[in-house]
Amino acid sequence: MRRSIAAAIIGLGLLGGCAAPGSLEKGEVYDPLEVPNRLIFAVNETLDIFILQPTAYVYRTVIPDPVRDMVAGFLGWVATPVILANDAFQGDWDGAGITAQRFVANAPLFGFVDNATGLGLKAQNEDFGQTLGHYGAGDGPYLMLPVLGPSNARDGVGKVVDYFLDPTRYIGDEDLNTNFQMGRRVAGAVDFRARNFDAINDLRESSVDYYARVRSIYKQRRDALIRDGEPGSVGASSSKSDGKEFDGYPGTATEQTSSTVSTD
Repeated sequence: MRRSIAAAIIGLGLLGGCAAPGSLEKGEVYDPLEVPNRLIFAVNETLDIFILQPTAYVYRTVIPDPVRDMVAGFLGWVATPVILANDAFQGDWDGAGITAQRFVANAPLFGFVDNATGLGLKAQNEDFGQTLGHYGAGDGPYLMLPVLGPSNARDGVGKVVDYFLDPTRYIGDEDLNTNFQMGRRVAGAVDFRARNFDAINDLRESSVDYYARVRSIYKQRRDALIRDGEPGSVGASSSKSDGKEFDGYPGTATEQTSSTVSTD
């Protein structure tokens, strides 16, 4: 696996080297594909306004808070093995220990009841994009992915690796597993949108250029996650914000099931 990590980092470095800009101001996002990215962003926004937003509104209106917390808890629990793997890849053995303990503590009820937080075990948030950043991989070109939302070359590689790291992909009948994975992703998207319903709408309405603002916040958020909240130079933004203005948007599956937006 160490060789796989090294190969991914080298491959990403080559990609970044081929497409690197001449110079960027500190915190600036490299977006050479801005025109197609904006087109995809417009499609994503249309899907949100006409499908995801109404669904999330019904979900948060009809489903009681405790039930929605149980859904989020389950989604977070099934994502734990991927988080644990990336804790280990980064050599964060304290974080790996906490993640492993959370998984065991919440296992009796499959995460529907969060015993771990009551035991002082704070949820970790790691993915392979962060692992690559931890080892020095740059962002690469900014990407707006259909349906999935904002990303970049590094995090795109990370999403693919996390997909294959997920042990739930290899359990049970193939057709049943496919349905489970689709249901899991849809539930995560609806839950995330419901929990951030007003904040996302307010951000959209208050933004002169919503695309540019999401792009900036995504970079700030990912830089902060790679640094684990510590001051650093890993693509650090010159902005005073660390990305919490739009915490977890939309980022990884684990972010979608555990994060909320703060627009303070």
